[in-house]
Amino acid sequence: MKRSRHTSFAIIAVTVIAAGTLLLENTGFLTGAFRTEILARVDDGDVVNAADIAGGTMR
Repeated sequence: MKRSRHTSFAIIAVTVIAAGTLLLENTGFLTGAFRTEILARVDDGDVVNAADIAGGTMR
């Protein structure tokens, strides 16, 4: 019995859409559409390390 080599239409459609989106992003048409900048500032007082969390119970 031969196996069917039928490829699902959904798999082909998703592959074509993903490839097209990557191509448009690489050519500059969608520049910045999938990138976000995180604008944050961390002060020294906001930084917490393991010793601060333990509070001296790790002796």
